[in-house]
Formats: sequence, C-alpha cells, structure tokens
Amino acid sequence: MSKEKEIRSVWKLIILHLFPGIVFSIIYVFLLKVGIFENYPKLFIFSLAGIFSIIPLELGYLFYVAKKEVGSFNIFKILGLESKLKVKEYIFYTLSLFIVTGILMTALKPLSNNLLNTVFSWIPSSYNYVQDMSQFDRNIIILSILVRFFIFTLILPIIEELYFRGYLLARMKWMGKYSVFFNVILFSVYHFWSPWLIITRIISMLPLYYFVYKKDSLKLAILVHCLCNFTDVVAFIALLVKI
Repeated sequence: MSKEKEIRSVWKLIILHLFPGIVFSIIYVFLLKVGIFENYPKLFIFSLAGIFSIIPLELGYLFYVAKKEVGSFNIFKILGLESKLKVKEYIFYTLSLFIVTGILMTALKPLSNNLLNTVFSWIPSSYNYVQDMSQFDRNIIILSILVRFFIFTLILPIIEELYFRGYLLARMKWMGKYSVFFNVILFSVYHFWSPWLIITRIISMLPLYYFVYKKDSLKLAILVHCLCNFTDVVAFIALLVKI
C-alpha cells in the first residue's frame, strides 16, 4: 500500500470505523420496535440489520473507493495485507489463533457478564440478541442454522475483514505499532449492540490481528473470523440434535 493512499486523518478513521456500527444498531433497534419477526429468534432481526447496514455501507464504500482510485469496481485492487502463505501455514496459524482467541473469550466471559449486569444493566434485556434457542421448534432452529452459517459465518465476517483489515488497517501503517491497537479498539467499539463485550473483544482480538498485521495476510484474518463465528453454528446443530 503506497503512502499517499494512507488515511492520516484520525477523525476520518474514527468515522469510517464506527459509522457502520451506529447504523447497524439503529436499524436493529428500529426493527425490534416495529415488531418484525416478533415470533422468531432475534437472530433474524439481527441478520436483517446486518444486511441493511454492513453490506451496503462497508462493501459499498469499498466499491466507491475502488472506482475512484482504479477506475473499476474491483475492490481487490485497493486492499492491502496481500501476503500469501503456504497452505500448511494457513491451517496451522488459523487453528492456533482460533484456539487462542477462544481461550481468551471464554476466560473473559465472567467479566462480560458482570459488565452486562452492572455497568450496562440499563440496556433492556429485549435488545440482547442472544436467546435461549431451545424455546423454538425444530424448523425455526434449522432456519437459524442457515442464517448463522450464510450471514454470520460467511457473508458479514468476510465483508468486515475486507473493510476493517484489508482497507482500513492497511492504510493505517503510518501509525506504526499503534495501528493494530487503534484498529482493534475501534472495531470493538463498532459493535455498539453489545458494549459489555468491548473489553473482552479488545483483549481477545489483539493477539489475532497483531499476528495478521505482522504476517500481512488478509486471508488469515478472514479464515479465523469465519471459524470463530462458525462455533455458533455448531452450538445450534448440537441443540437440534437434542430435540
């Protein structure tokens, strides 16, 4: 990534990181208020919020920049972190980083729950998208598995990594060693819909994205992000088997 294409305005970086999350949260709350899919898991409403915010805003902005900089809508021409690893390296690093991230997330779960019940207790429980899925019938759980897999394991994580790491982090190299820290903090705050997880996300994701940055590999970031989200699909399948 050439230096002239770096984003050196801190305020612009903050806006680009946070704005999609703000829109996502507004749409999510709005859809909850109007009662769309009120008899279905909140996961369905959550997915709609992502479809109407993350896809048009993050992917749309990448198309806009690509058209502006290279004259076409080929977003891969404007992305950084282009280093290619060997297949064995991808497998080893992906599994290792997945395990490390999972251990940190699990270890910090009590902290997240404590923050939810104290600092963020003012947030109505009806806004929390995490639900006990056992209350729904088999067909709804099957639909939830499909939504979890295609929307939250493939589409949205890939777009987020293209936008946050492939585009934003790659253009923050002027910050040196602080670029990853700044990117991770803003990416964690971007999840406005679950503020009690901000600290957990920062601590859990720092090792992951610092390693991704050092290896200069966007594909590695995508693989780990998708694999982490796939654990929810596995949990839903396990629930389905019990029914």
